[in-house]
Amino acid sequence: MSTGHFPHEGVEPETGDALRSGLHARAGRVDISPPPIGAVRQRAQKRRRRRGMVQGLSGLAVTCAVVVGIVAWSPGGGDVAGPGPTSTTDASSARPSRTPTPTPTPTPQPKPTTSRTTSISDFLLASDLGAGWTGPVASPVPRPGLSLAGSYCEDTGYYSSQTPVEPAPNKLYYFTTQKNAAETEEAVYTFAAGTGASVMEKVRTALVAGCGDPKLIKVLASPSTVADEAIVFTTGGGGGNILVRSGDRVASAALNLIPPGQDRVVWMVAVAKQMAVRLTGG
Repeated sequence: MSTGHFPHEGVEPETGDALRSGLHARAGRVDISPPPIGAVRQRAQKRRRRRGMVQGLSGLAVTCAVVVGIVAWSPGGGDVAGPGPTSTTDASSARPSRTPTPTPTPTPQPKPTTSRTTSISDFLLASDLGAGWTGPVASPVPRPGLSLAGSYCEDTGYYSSQTPVEPAPNKLYYFTTQKNAAETEEAVYTFAAGTGASVMEKVRTALVAGCGDPKLIKVLASPSTVADEAIVFTTGGGGGNILVRSGDRVASAALNLIPPGQDRVVWMVAVAKQMAVRLTGG
């Protein structure tokens, strides 16, 4: 028995009269009643829609596959397409490094060479001058500047009194007998940091010239002491002066008269050594 055939897919549906005529003819051969034309058209439309949906879904699947493949291939595509190449560069190193600004090095300041402030221990003891000496006692006459042989060198213009940066304490020592009365006055000066050596150089320059009268002033050989330097010179009338420097401090001893029975040069050198011991704390 022959079976009925429906129109092939992709063939345009026949017109109503032709379709009806064909259906009647087929129905007559198989002895069946032809279906309604509306139902036949609806089934044909459904088949076309299903075919269109299948084709659309197939195209969408292909498109998605292409997109997924591109994402999977692209570096850094994100977590959806799988991990990308591992970066070996630290995020912090990608930023330009900042060179730290160097801290300015402070300019070193000159260190004061004055070791300590003046105290009573910096002065001579009466026993340092020898037997028969007493003191020290505070001098009633201030000595504001370092002078040489009284005011003689200043008066002649060969030396200008050097002013200390601190008040200069001064002490008096006495040697008294029935026939003689000697006196020694000592002062300790503190000069500006780093200037002690230049103060002594000015003294030496003036004394070498004899302050204009070499017969009156005589510079002795510099004695060796524990201090930085010492200058010893004699003046007319039997007196003399001793200068001892330690750093920026200068001790000055003025003698109006050498005790009787003493060699003036030997005695002054011995006193200069003791002044150096006291000034340096030795």
